[in-house]
Amino acid sequence: MNNKNELPDDLNPVFLFSTVHTDLLIQAISNKIDLQFLVKKELTNRGLNEKGLWVGFENAKRIHGVS
Repeated sequence: MNNKNELPDDLNPVFLFSTVHTDLLIQAISNKIDLQFLVKKELTNRGLNEKGLWVGFENAKRIHGVS
């Protein structure tokens, strides 16, 4: 990286949806997919809280309100 303000591609939100199928993007923009829910579900599946800290699967379920 030449510029210290540049992020690596895997951490750059500009590229977040670059590999997502167009149909899913259309569903998301049409509010047919709840992206907030999916993020909470993924954090729960990893046992992480909203800061990315390990809290365990059961605590993550409680924190994010998903199972």
